[in-house]
Amino acid sequence: MESIIVILNSSVPADNYSVISGSNYSEIRELYKEPPWIQALYGVIFALVTVLGVGGNSIVCYIVLGNRRMRTVTNYSIVNLAVSDILMAVMCVNFSFYAAMYMTWPFGEFMCKAVSYIQSVSVSVSIFTLVSIGVDRYIAICHPLVLRMGSSQALTVIAVIWVVACVVALPSLIFSTVGVEGDSTFCSESHWEQSKIYTYILMGIQYFVPLCVLAVTYGRIGYVIWSRRTPGETQASRDKKINESKTKLVKMFAMVVLLFALCYLPIHFFNILQEVYENVLYYRYIKLVYLTVLLAAMSNCVYSPFIYCWMNAKFRNGFKSAFRFLPGVHYDNQWKVVAHLERGNTAMTQLTTSPSRRLRGGPSDAKHCWPEHSYESLSNGNGSPMRDKMVAV
Repeated sequence: MESIIVILNSSVPADNYSVISGSNYSEIRELYKEPPWIQALYGVIFALVTVLGVGGNSIVCYIVLGNRRMRTVTNYSIVNLAVSDILMAVMCVNFSFYAAMYMTWPFGEFMCKAVSYIQSVSVSVSIFTLVSIGVDRYIAICHPLVLRMGSSQALTVIAVIWVVACVVALPSLIFSTVGVEGDSTFCSESHWEQSKIYTYILMGIQYFVPLCVLAVTYGRIGYVIWSRRTPGETQASRDKKINESKTKLVKMFAMVVLLFALCYLPIHFFNILQEVYENVLYYRYIKLVYLTVLLAAMSNCVYSPFIYCWMNAKFRNGFKSAFRFLPGVHYDNQWKVVAHLERGNTAMTQLTTSPSRRLRGGPSDAKHCWPEHSYESLSNGNGSPMRDKMVAV
């Protein structure tokens, strides 16, 4: 992402804006300097984005990885999204804010390359993961007889996503550098002649092309879901619940995609506008505009956990479990039951298969050490364990 001071200094012709063109970088910074209260306001908001991004997405990872019944193909993709958002929140949000607000880069060459590279990788991983989820949902709903991915295939897809994202972002790592003009420093790719071409290519790879694919995918999914049943057609209770669950899941991911599109649209529009219509950069408050569109893009790392909590009962219960120490927070303790069952089953397996145990008394002794009613007491009344009801996303 181009430094705002580079944009302002390099785009202003002398005959149109002599105040800037004849000034050094220190004078440009003073010209665009914001009042302290605006600096503080934006600083607090960007810091809040970091805290919510790291906290919310860390809880999402805990919910999925901490409960075996939540470790599904789709949820692995959700964890992948969460990891990319955590990277964005930790490595990019506050560094980008500081560079844009104070129009300088005091963090050195290494951080210049690291922040630029990780920012590009994070955005690519997020949108590529959303595409993989959309394709998976499309296959599940529009072609239900096609064999779906297992966990190993899903992890392979995630690994491929990271490899492709890292390769796509390589120019940012190679060409990002710290420039010095007078007493000011900045981090940019401005010394690379093809930087603008690369920026447009990234827009296509990270935004426009994936969103076109997702629009077609979710459009087709919506058509299939809402045209599958004709008016007056009856439906078995079990099939109805399954279809309702699929529909809710599609709505949840469609909301995530929509927010991604809305968050990144302003900054892409800004980049295109300042290339096509350079006079817009003469606007006195252009730095505030840039900070606002930057905030919109960076804030995308915050919203997904709230969407999961709002639109999915299992994630909502998981968040309640994470905040169970707060007064007035109540959650379904079936998570405890499931964890107890999993530990119990592991202990029983070890007990009945241990060679030393068989030598001392054989499998029959295990029945006396592990009463049968301890498992039955956790059933739903007809012999099937309560954990069978735990169908993850």
